[in-house]
This record gives sequence, C-alpha cells and structure tokens, in this order.
Amino acid sequence: MKALFQRYGVIAFLLLALGTAARAQYHNDLQFNINYNVNIPSGSFRDLIDKPAYKGFTAGLAYPITSQLRVGLSLGYNDYYQKYPRQVYSEGTGADVSAVVSNSVQQIPLLATVDYTLLKKGFIRPYVGAGAGVNFVSLDQYLGEFDNPRSSTHFAVRGEAGILIPLSSYSATAIRIGGSYNYAPYNKDGISSLDNWGIHAGISIPIR
Repeated sequence: MKALFQRYGVIAFLLLALGTAARAQYHNDLQFNINYNVNIPSGSFRDLIDKPAYKGFTAGLAYPITSQLRVGLSLGYNDYYQKYPRQVYSEGTGADVSAVVSNSVQQIPLLATVDYTLLKKGFIRPYVGAGAGVNFVSLDQYLGEFDNPRSSTHFAVRGEAGILIPLSSYSATAIRIGGSYNYAPYNKDGISSLDNWGIHAGISIPIR
C-alpha cells in the first residue's frame, strides 16, 4: 500500500508543478487546495470498520472558468483501521478459530472536480462542489498474525459543500472548511460499498 500511495502521491506534486506554468484567464488565479480530512464510514462499510479515519488529506488544483466556477483535479488519501476483541470465528471448513481480527482499509480517490462559489465577495463565501473518478482501494484483514491483503480499483463520486474565508479583502488565499459525502461502490468481500462522510479543513492558495 505504501508503494501505491507513493506512486499516486507523485501525481499531486506533478499537478502542482504543472500549475505553476499556467495562469487564469479571468480575475482569479489557478488555486492549489490542500485539506486535512476526517472520514466516517457509512452504510455497509460500517460492517467492516465503524470508527472514523483521522489519517486523511486531499490536495488538488482548481482552474477558473469564471470568477465563481472552477474545474480541476483532486487526489485524496484516507486510512481506516479497527481492531476487534478476541472472538471465535468459523473458517468455513467446520473448524473454529479463536483470534483477534483487525481490518485495515486505505482509499486513494483521484477525481475530476468542479466547484462553484455562491458569492463573489464577503467575509464568508459559501461554495458547493462535486467530483467523479477512480478510487484505488487496499483492504487487509488480519486474523491473528495471518493477513489477507487485496487491492482493487473502483468508481467514485464526491459531493461537498462548505465555506471559504479569505485572509483579507484583498487576498485570494482563503481558509477552506466543509463537509462531503463520498460514494464509493465496492461489491467485494461481502461489502457493497465503502461510502463515507467527510469533514475537512484546509487552505486555498493562488498560484501566480
């Protein structure tokens, strides 16, 4: 999983590097966004893990189409983990095993995004956004010291809303706070989806 994360983590830095060579057509600059995320499992995902993931981030670029509408790319990372108390489990062969079970899930969504800021001016500027793309998933279940890792790629959709708080009336840099719902179909290992709710806080920085 570390190799997978490093591979796609490079994409975020390449996007940033490419963005430094571009300028906006309108009054706004290309924006680099980076957020810290907390994600909460939803639906059948809770059968696997019901604790929030506190190890998460989203980074991306947003290019202005108008002064309020932006399109871009986003790369995220969320790390879920939960250990269950020792129980007796059936192996499916008639034998029972007493073991501690630990579930570990990492998601790396790579999405094309669109954001719309509802107000051009103001100390607080609400926005809404959406994204669609691919979700790279790594799932590992430990039965005692024995694990069963598997990786797969799936479709993903994100809807979000939040607020932008400019650092000053003359600054394009803004604090970004919001929430999201992440639709992540899975349909493997008895789990239909890895859907989750997200809360994020970060910063939007213009690239001049």
